[in-house]
Amino acid sequence: MMRHRKSPCLSGYDYSQEGAYFVTVCVQGRQALLGEILDGEMRLNQAGHMVERWWHKLESKFAALETDFYVVMPNHFHGIALLAENTAFALPACRQGAHMGAPLQKIMQWFKTMTTNEYIHGVKEHGWPQFQGSLWQRSFYDHVIRDEASLNRIREYISTNPLRWDLDRENPRSRGSDEFDRWLTTCKTRPIKETRRGGPMCPPSDPRRQLGDHGEDLAAAALKQQGYKILERNYVTPLGEIDLIARQGKVLVVVEVKTRKSTRFGSPQEAVSVTKQGRLRRLADYYLKAKRLTGSPVRFDVVAVTMTENVPQVEIIPNAF
Repeated sequence: MMRHRKSPCLSGYDYSQEGAYFVTVCVQGRQALLGEILDGEMRLNQAGHMVERWWHKLESKFAALETDFYVVMPNHFHGIALLAENTAFALPACRQGAHMGAPLQKIMQWFKTMTTNEYIHGVKEHGWPQFQGSLWQRSFYDHVIRDEASLNRIREYISTNPLRWDLDRENPRSRGSDEFDRWLTTCKTRPIKETRRGGPMCPPSDPRRQLGDHGEDLAAAALKQQGYKILERNYVTPLGEIDLIARQGKVLVVVEVKTRKSTRFGSPQEAVSVTKQGRLRRLADYYLKAKRLTGSPVRFDVVAVTMTENVPQVEIIPNAF
């Protein structure tokens, strides 16, 4: 028997406004099409890696969106979506093909559409298991994150979701209930009213990208001051992009730069989740093979940039993971 949740959206809530959202999409019929849990660890299959890849592509498609912690489970997906200043969503797109002005519903619909299209291709070309009707359930589920404590609790749940699979409500063989679900139901179901600010007729093209580029400039300058030699910036691979690649002595350093306007939703480095760390390791492997550097010592650093009142604070975290 299927378990039903409350209506997925809050009546009258403006899902285009600035904030953080915990979102969930479920496979139709709770089929385990994306991988399996072994020894408390999620083992993604090809379809699971495909879903993960489209989640990462959201940031380049939607200008005011930043993706945070996420997890691909056997039959569902959890993620945290951070929406930037609400003016970027309230106005029409400024360039053809841009998705500025897209509310949360449109973002998630695009994610579901693109993953569905590629899954259908996988069925035809690679023999992936077929699904009946639709790949995903009709709607998605969301929770408006209201404070840092809630954000951290949801991040912890996402990070440990594979370990809690036996209690997961989406697991057809679950053996109990998860206290996280009980906590989630106690949260407020009505949004706090906020005063909407006006804005220019057309904001600058891709403001989130401009912030990220500025953060990378600051990070590169700080690294150079510490003796790093910058080898690559925004190195693109078929698996994704590496912000900075540097060398310090004989060590090759893969650098992830995270830039935030404030610490309202946590420090920048907290967004480098376990899943993002795994992705960076795969990107590093690709780079080493492409440059014929296999066997070279590699380190992963994080540079956290916070633009508090437009005064940048740059923290270099060597050997971050």
